Amino acid sequence: MAFSSIPVLDLSLARNADTKPAFLRYLRSALLEVGFLYIKNTGISDELIDRVITQGKAFFDLREDQKLEVQMKNAPSFLGYNKLGNETTALKTDCFRSTMEPYIRQMSILSTTFISLIAEALLLPPTAFDRFFDPDQQHKLKIIKYPDLSCLLADQQSQQGVGPHKDSMLSSYLLQASHHCGLQAQNLAGEWIDCPPIPGTLVVAIGQGLEALTHGVCASTTHRVLSPAAGQGPRFSIPFFQGVSYDATFESVDIPVEIIEMRRELLDQRGAERSDDVEFTFMKGRWGHLGEATLVNRVKSHPDVGERWYPEILARVREEQRVARERKEEVKERVRKGKGFDGVGSLLEGKEVVG
Repeated sequence: MAFSSIPVLDLSLARNADTKPAFLRYLRSALLEVGFLYIKNTGISDELIDRVITQGKAFFDLREDQKLEVQMKNAPSFLGYNKLGNETTALKTDCFRSTMEPYIRQMSILSTTFISLIAEALLLPPTAFDRFFDPDQQHKLKIIKYPDLSCLLADQQSQQGVGPHKDSMLSSYLLQASHHCGLQAQNLAGEWIDCPPIPGTLVVAIGQGLEALTHGVCASTTHRVLSPAAGQGPRFSIPFFQGVSYDATFESVDIPVEIIEMRRELLDQRGAERSDDVEFTFMKGRWGHLGEATLVNRVKSHPDVGERWYPEILARVREEQRVARERKEEVKERVRKGKGFDGVGSLLEGKEVVG
């Protein structure tokens, strides 16, 4: 059956030899059945978390000219302030460094530890994914402000804070930095399941990179963010995206047959194909490297950066989007006329991926 809630895993269980086997079973279930989970007792201090939230929110109180000094489109790295999306990566602003750099270091350790636990949950050695990371791997941190609907123009008020998307790399870790609900994950039946803020937790999302490397066993779950209702004030979130080596190839990991069968049985029990609002774009054979697929997704999400630094990639993305729109319209027209169309399911999954 499709999941109806998001599991909460206690990371402290993984640090105890007596309770670690049970933790790995819980994690295996979350990976195969949901692809989205909370973790608590992360080992990161409440004091640091509080400082990250406080200083992250304070960024948006700076003068506009100060924020524009670190505007995202001014660098090819996709790091910086994004005025349209009200996003920022803290590492590019000096006033954040004393808080954000320690947080990024701790999140780097946490994500490395957690990916090794994922490997063990899949009955692999804990080092199974090590070859996909650089020795001094770069990661990405964002601080995001979602204004409530009263701050948006009338023609924007039906829009999500972030539309349905899948994250790009192996795993991401979201700190929900205000009390607002709005984060939702999509289950296999196409239903949207709320992921409300739970104090002391991070939300873990499996990325398309991990799905590709594990033959689809670890599915990247589509998720979205709804803007707060008028009068509720802005919602803040601070996601950490675990990086991968840009030279890493789409070399699949040898997943044990036992795990593949578990995943197949879960899908068979549902009795239908996976319903998903977002196309899976990390297909093996389409890209030579994980880094290439990630770069294209970033250009797709931030066309202003692509226009300045990656015009050839952006032109290719826009052509693919144009063709996809035309094919989608063709499908709709054929369905309207009752003619049918081979491959309707895949063609209707053409929404843009944000990552």
